Amino acid sequence: MLAAMRTTVLLLLLIGCGSDVPSPDAGPPDAGPADAGTPWPHARAPLGAETRREFQLARGIVHLHSPLSHDACDGRGWADGALADAACLAHLRDAACRLSMDVLFLTDHAPNVDTVSFEAALWTADGDEAIRNADGATVAARWACPGTAHRVLVTVGSENRMMPVALERHPDVGAGTLEEAYDADGPDAAAAFRAAGALVFYAHTESKTLEQIRASRPDGIEIYNTHANVAPNIRQEYLGLDAAGFAGTLLRFSQTGSRLEPDLSILTFLSPNRPSLRTWDTLLAEGMRLTGTGGCDAHENTFTQLMPDGERGDSFRRMMVWHAQHFLVAGTDRADYVEALARGRTYVAFEVFGTPMGFDFHADLGGEIAEMGGETAVGAVLRVTRPGLPEGFPSDPPPALSVHLLRAAEGGAVEVASGAGPTLEHVAALPGAYRVEVRMVPEHARPYLGRFADELVREVVWVYSNPIHVL
Repeated sequence: MLAAMRTTVLLLLLIGCGSDVPSPDAGPPDAGPADAGTPWPHARAPLGAETRREFQLARGIVHLHSPLSHDACDGRGWADGALADAACLAHLRDAACRLSMDVLFLTDHAPNVDTVSFEAALWTADGDEAIRNADGATVAARWACPGTAHRVLVTVGSENRMMPVALERHPDVGAGTLEEAYDADGPDAAAAFRAAGALVFYAHTESKTLEQIRASRPDGIEIYNTHANVAPNIRQEYLGLDAAGFAGTLLRFSQTGSRLEPDLSILTFLSPNRPSLRTWDTLLAEGMRLTGTGGCDAHENTFTQLMPDGERGDSFRRMMVWHAQHFLVAGTDRADYVEALARGRTYVAFEVFGTPMGFDFHADLGGEIAEMGGETAVGAVLRVTRPGLPEGFPSDPPPALSVHLLRAAEGGAVEVASGAGPTLEHVAALPGAYRVEVRMVPEHARPYLGRFADELVREVVWVYSNPIHVL
């Protein structure tokens, strides 16, 4: 992955040397208005006050790398069996607190995660809390956030050919090595990871075959991955997009003279991962239960140049604010987050455009409620509440919003209902897996995009729900 990401950087630098890219002092051609108004928010408020029936909302990340991954922190996070870049770890912890994360499902690569004790992979420090099982073994941790009562639950996982998350211990090695156990794929590997307490996912679904997923029957797959949107080889080979046509505009966000909002640089490359969505919809239509997640995939290993806000282009905070996973949880214990992820009681939220406040998707069959990931029967009312921006978030001009209810089908979902109103209701006349996309034209970002607003402001997905299964 690191090589592909460095290719992107090289392309950016080459474009940066081109004659049509103004120097950092040029300013005016790219600049947004000096009086853009409220600064684009770089932090996020806790979700705990938001409830859905007996559940409360929580915010997290699935697929995230710490300095333990061999290619994290510009490839220099871990050396000779020890942390080699304390600043990189500090960036990760600070991001988790600034963004009011409730849970981080870390997914560090092997080698490295296989070379340390399970406890060491949790990066506990003074003030943190170890979470232990009934046998007294550490299975997770809560990181303390300085100056606040907020704590972030952290679990151990690994991204290799498969992506086990929320492990309770290292997997058994059998006749091989621990690195080989982490790098295994297939049904036996899935069973070994589950025996170690994990949920089994596939990352980078765009590169996985239907046969591979059917054989292993994971608990979930990624339906979006940031790295896939940026890496030229993945964009071209798997997503059918131009390799790096976005690079010139992306570079302008790093120029100190342009008053472009760096967090909105995601608009230069953001695109649905359609092959992953087609795979998900095909398997859901076959009856497989698969939780869909968004892969943050942050490493701090790609774009070292500082942006005008003082952070590097690929900072943990920036990538973690681009999109997150929201969970409907029954409590705040480790088991509550794992259960919500396992059951699919979760959705992907592109919070860079604002936290989707009030979003709700459930089924109602004569007063019997089914949440995302749950089951109901033909005749149930599928009910969606369109979200809105948080109070105080930049909203002038307002974004254009629409809600789309889709039924999974082989080769891609079929839209069964849509609307722009505050609610959408549809009586499910056919069995199947129904999911929601909330789409947005982020007009409210225009004042922060300067002369690139017309180029960058277009319809994007704000929310991907998980499905409700109608039987």
